[in-house]
Amino acid sequence: MNYRIYDNHSTEWVLLIHGLGGSIDTWKYQIEDLKKYNIIAVDLEGHGGSAFDRHKHLLSRTATSIYNILEEEQIEQVHIISMSLGTIVALEFTYLYREKVKSIILAGCVVNLHIGYKTLLTFVEGFKYIIPKRFFYPMFANLMMPRKNHKKSRDFFIKESLKMKSVAFRKWLGEYFRTQFKLKNYINVIKENKLPVFLISGKEDYFFVHSAKRTQKKINEATLQFIEKCGHVCSIEQYKIFNDLVINFLNELTLKEKANA
Repeated sequence: MNYRIYDNHSTEWVLLIHGLGGSIDTWKYQIEDLKKYNIIAVDLEGHGGSAFDRHKHLLSRTATSIYNILEEEQIEQVHIISMSLGTIVALEFTYLYREKVKSIILAGCVVNLHIGYKTLLTFVEGFKYIIPKRFFYPMFANLMMPRKNHKKSRDFFIKESLKMKSVAFRKWLGEYFRTQFKLKNYINVIKENKLPVFLISGKEDYFFVHSAKRTQKKINEATLQFIEKCGHVCSIEQYKIFNDLVINFLNELTLKEKANA
């Protein structure tokens, strides 16, 4: 797994996990503003500089790869900042390696979908094998990010997704579908370990906005913040607001730790 470290001489680490079709470069709008923290950003399998393995257990294998990187770099704990597909990787990683996690930020959360969107996802899951990727990726992007002000994120997604091999895109899309049935396990771990969770969603993230609401209700202690006039990829589309929300959340955690010390 390809990864990049930004050493800002801090005692705190953040782990950045991008969304489907993204890469480490997806976080270019966050790197400077997170300079109070050491940063480790990963390319998920089949994205950026990471190769793709056709073997099974893609999600758990990815979580283990991240764990191995943290061990190799002697990083004891991280604050996870995740986007879209990255949110299910973050939850799987937390489920398997909870001792490594200090807090979780889930932006554009893609679990706990309403039945209507689960049905749509099932439809998309079937057609991904039939429609050529040069048509399927733009169709998928326009379903998720339909408005004019989503164009920047939509164009970025289409451009980056077309670089991916079809098999990698299809396998990751399949993980969206399969993890809908694992949410209870994820939430149990979060509650048992009293992990701070912050959900961020664009108010116009029509495909997943209800996912964030439903997830917040299941994790009573979780905080949920909507960004106005913003679609799915809020870390790009409204990155200044997104960065402020993330930094404020992390700062509050630091203050609480000091108060309890």
